Amino acid sequence: MRIDMWLDTCDPWSYLGLRHLRTALEQFEHRDEVEVYLHAFLLDPDLDAPIDKPRVVALVESGTATLEEVRESDERMRALGAREGIRFDFDNLIIAPTSRAHRVIAAAHDADIDEDTVAGPSSRQLKVAEAIMRAHFEMGLDVSDPDVLVGCAQDIGLPAERVVEALASEEYASRVFSDFQIGVQVGIDLVPTYLFDRRFVVQDHQTVTALGNILATAWENSGKDRA
Repeated sequence: MRIDMWLDTCDPWSYLGLRHLRTALEQFEHRDEVEVYLHAFLLDPDLDAPIDKPRVVALVESGTATLEEVRESDERMRALGAREGIRFDFDNLIIAPTSRAHRVIAAAHDADIDEDTVAGPSSRQLKVAEAIMRAHFEMGLDVSDPDVLVGCAQDIGLPAERVVEALASEEYASRVFSDFQIGVQVGIDLVPTYLFDRRFVVQDHQTVTALGNILATAWENSGKDRA
């Protein structure tokens, strides 16, 4: 069975969503027969360099949210993250473009194909995506910086050479933007968005329990088709 997930590495809900999906898969009886494909959905496709000012200032000045709204949202995410062992450090977070991070995720997927490790909750693609979001949200690192991305990749055993190649490749850049355009064309306007077995669409935050139930339902229906 196949799961497609659209996310952005700068989105805290995507971070929680990926963590929840991996946990649900770990608990799923047929996890080794489930392949997850991550797709880029760029929340700020026009951003081409890190913003050199505190995040809260940038958000308020841009009109994205009021100071009170930012604080309320951050407190909510901190509380949700704490339950999952995630320490959101919004005070030191760097707003930066995410297209390079998505190139690395795509390169990790290619490595999974080469090594036949696409299925299950511990593919290189899933692990490097989580490592990148951890660096962004918990460590205050600039995940548009090639050195940071190489470090994230090496942490999960992905060779630096693959990352450097992906970051220099126009083909990978095109793949990321094409992924984003496809998401827009099919009507995705919220991340994370999941597509289970190419027919069950699920959007927004889902608990581990909810994702486990959806996995079971999708698997059951997929099994009927195979029969």
